[in-house]
Amino acid sequence: MHSILQHYVLPEILSVDYLGGNGGFSGAQLWKISAADRSYCLRRWPLSHPSRARLEWINLVLVHTAGMGCEFIPAPIETEIGERFISAGGFFWELTKWIEGVACFKDDPNDARLTQVAESLAKFHLASAQVNLGFENSKNLNSRYDAMASSASLIESLRHCSEFGLPDYIYRLRALILGLGVSHIQRITTILAPLRGAVFPVQPVVRDIWHDHLIFRGNELSGLVDFGAMQMDSVACDLSRALGSIVHEDQSRWESAINDYSQIRPLTQQEVDLIYILDQPSAFLGALNWLKWIMIENRAFESDADVKLRIMDLTGRLEASL
Repeated sequence: MHSILQHYVLPEILSVDYLGGNGGFSGAQLWKISAADRSYCLRRWPLSHPSRARLEWINLVLVHTAGMGCEFIPAPIETEIGERFISAGGFFWELTKWIEGVACFKDDPNDARLTQVAESLAKFHLASAQVNLGFENSKNLNSRYDAMASSASLIESLRHCSEFGLPDYIYRLRALILGLGVSHIQRITTILAPLRGAVFPVQPVVRDIWHDHLIFRGNELSGLVDFGAMQMDSVACDLSRALGSIVHEDQSRWESAINDYSQIRPLTQQEVDLIYILDQPSAFLGALNWLKWIMIENRAFESDADVKLRIMDLTGRLEASL
């Protein structure tokens, strides 16, 4: 650990605290580094992703957006030879400032916090578009369409999995998915299909931006964290993912957040439509993934309590949409 930190020019290090995955599911490992001047976050990326080229691009976006006034972006700190991450022990490592605050939107989901999320995303998108901007189909929409279209076989596999020993919350979610079945797949794919060939402005988006990646200090959004899923796509991807996670099916709050966002980064009607359309398959596909990981692939996770919370959240969203 200290051999990694020797690559950086830091004041006296007072303590190093290992945080594991810190409640996340990406496979990354985190350490909080307390130094004489401030605290830092050391991140070890998982072996599976990202590639060197992809991490270089992600860090380019983060450095640029942070430099454009997005103080809530934890840009990588350069090593003493000017590198934004290092390779050691078969892993990529990077150091950022420590984001003070907690992921606590659901503890007090007030309007000020919702406005902070919307406005921060708009500022990030305005800045990230300066790094890359293009016009193409939405990868996210097309991947969701493909996932929905191929999900019938996964549902059948889940139908034949043993129910023995399943926790109640997993049994409940499985029963809900099996009940929705093929008719739900057909309904969602019919909604997604008309926009499959549509061309949108695309730029770097966070993509996996949900409740636990939104860090608050009081009502101020002090940080967005975890950019491993970043890709080129429509800004609608981030808005849809974030709003679906924090305000669920409350349409008036969706409209309020979209309006707040639009005051800073105007949205076309096509982008607004995509925000809502992308949310249609989200809870269903999220639930399928968790059931596959647990019941078919027998994956182990760092925190059963965090897994339970995610599954119960998805169950609630699916039930509310019925």
